Parts: sequence; C-alpha cells; structure tokens
Amino acid sequence: MVEVRVSAKGKELALLVQEKEFNQLGLDQDAAYEIVKARKGVWVLLEKEKERENPLDMKIFGLLKGKDLKDRVEGKFERFLGKEELPRFKEMLMEGSIVAFRLSPKYKRAVYKTREEIEKNVKLGKRGKEQGIPAKKESESASAKEKRPDKYSLETDGFLVFKNRENAKILSAKFRNEIEGGKIRGIKSFDGFFYVVESPLYQKYRERALAMIKAEKGIGHAKIAEKIGISRTLARIVCELLKDDGEIIEKRKDQFQAI
Repeated sequence: MVEVRVSAKGKELALLVQEKEFNQLGLDQDAAYEIVKARKGVWVLLEKEKERENPLDMKIFGLLKGKDLKDRVEGKFERFLGKEELPRFKEMLMEGSIVAFRLSPKYKRAVYKTREEIEKNVKLGKRGKEQGIPAKKESESASAKEKRPDKYSLETDGFLVFKNRENAKILSAKFRNEIEGGKIRGIKSFDGFFYVVESPLYQKYRERALAMIKAEKGIGHAKIAEKIGISRTLARIVCELLKDDGEIIEKRKDQFQAI
C-alpha cells in the first residue's frame, strides 16, 4: 500500500508520493495521469496515452542523436537541417524539447541536446552530477509567487535578490570560489538590485528566452516567464544576464531586443 497525501499550494492541490514509493510503482515523472473514481472510497490512476510524435520532430531528434558532440555545436548543427526542418528546430528550442546547453559560461558555443538527455540522470530532489542541472526549484513554475527579496534562497529558488551593497560584498567573498569556477553568476541591474544565480539554472533557460526575444521585436520578462513557465523574477534575471553576455539590449524599460 502506498500512502498519498494532499498538499495545498495557493489555489492548487497536489497529490504527494514519497520518491521511493513513486519509483516502486514504476510511475513516470514525464507522463500525465488521470484519476477515475471507481466507487466510493476507491480511485484508479490511469496513465494518459502519449501524443503521437510529429514525423518532422522525430527526424530532427534522430538527426541530433546520430551526430557526434562536435557536430551538435550551436551554429554548426543547423547546417544539417533542411528548409522544413530549420524553422521547426527553432520552435523546438523555444518549447524546450531541444536545449542549447553550456556546462560552463567559459564555452562560447552551446551544444544541442534533447531535454531527455539532460534530465536522464536528474532524480527528484537531487542534482544531476554529469549535467550539472539543479533539481527543479520553486522559481521554475509560472505560478510561483513573487517574494520579498530577502526570502529568496539558492536552495529553494536557485538565486538570491538583494539591494544592499554591503551584502553584495559579503556574498562575493563567500562565493568567490564558485564565482571564479563559473558555478554561480552575479550581476547588478539598472533598478539597483543585485542578483546571484546558479549558472546551471541560467543555462537551462538561456536559449529559450533568447529564442523568444529573437522571434519578437520587443518583449518583456513577464511574457517570457509565462511562455517558458518560470517565475517573473527568474525570467528577469535571465534577461539581465543575457544583456551582460551581449546577446540582447533593453531598448526601453522591460522591452528586450536581440542584438
């Protein structure tokens, strides 16, 4: 018997299952399930049938998986795509089914990987050692509530927000090794806030945000957050770092445009 608890978060309710029991049941984190009431006091959990793969998507996935890493490099892999495949490939980047992944900011070009490849070693509540991708944070949800700056933490959100310059100096000293090693990035925005974010979290959403900004002439961080499915604060941080990387400009307040 598996114990399932109901948890309330805002207006949403969630069924909670222990990770060990979840794995014992053979449930799939990427699958969608339906709950059907069989009779009073008895419910049945049904896995929803997955949508059929788009043939064009399958072709792109197959091409990507068949290439060596050196051929998956950003700017190079696109040469292997045909006229029909290239526009769909760009959409897949925006959707997140394919990710332009950088293990470290020191690499100038990203390597294209499927979301499956990146997350295959990531377990619920743990970090993927090989990929360096953090477990899902509270901020990785479009429904995440905005907090007071002092309520954000690296552990729960993947970033810190503060306005005090002294705090910036203290944290710079505290995370010196991580910053020098590229594990953490920090930046000060024009609104006076300092942001410190885990580099893998930024890399996780960097290319999707950039693809949206390239597709639309003038887009704000709130719309990016809504489309990607992350908190507005995280979207703002991603945009600030994209500006710092020289990828975009803020033409007017909260209106970003690719360079």
